[in-house]
Amino acid sequence: MEKLVNGNIEVTIDIHLKYDGHKTVIIQPDSKPAEFDPEKMSPLQKALVQGFQYRDALENGDVATVSELARRENQERAFLFRALSLVNLAPDIIEAILNGTEPPTVTLSQLRRGFPDDWDEQRKVFGMA
Repeated sequence: MEKLVNGNIEVTIDIHLKYDGHKTVIIQPDSKPAEFDPEKMSPLQKALVQGFQYRDALENGDVATVSELARRENQERAFLFRALSLVNLAPDIIEAILNGTEPPTVTLSQLRRGFPDDWDEQRKVFGMA
């Protein structure tokens, strides 16, 4: 975790998500790739992975704007913004979702209604404080 000049905090989670059209693979350093069969992933896990994929498409320059991404994915912009917001969850909440150990208070419908930006507040809202 690093505090930036503008007061924001930058957190790097050393994982890589790969999707080949059939399965999503999470690659962590010093470990074997964890394979997730999309058929076995929870809707929450799929949404989180999708959010990271959308963010990566924007950051890597595959698309220039959310509007372009919406056209490419044949999705509404509002849907993409909700999906993209999931990458702003606290790292431990993301990890719990990927491991399938999130508390029952962390639901896709709850996340789509919105959640605080502050990680400590997120943990309180979801009963993970």
